[in-house]
Amino acid sequence: MMSTSLYLLAKKIHRLLVLIIAVIGVLMAVTGTLLKYTLISKKLTFIDLGLMRSLHNNLSPYFAVVFLGMLITGLIMYLYLLIPKK
Repeated sequence: MMSTSLYLLAKKIHRLLVLIIAVIGVLMAVTGTLLKYTLISKKLTFIDLGLMRSLHNNLSPYFAVVFLGMLITGLIMYLYLLIPKK
């Protein structure tokens, strides 16, 4: 049986992870877009595609771990709401 404190802890962790995933997600989107559409980097010569590739590759494991944490805490909150209250 899940306690209310577990639900509240999952909710706090989930909110923190949402903020983290938003920042990492924007960085992944920008670097991915620059890598896919190299026309942008040809116009903006100060963009280093090697650095973008490195950033994108190094951020992806963190994105996956944070996303997994969001999945787990989200499931905890979802299941808590399904349990009938006494």
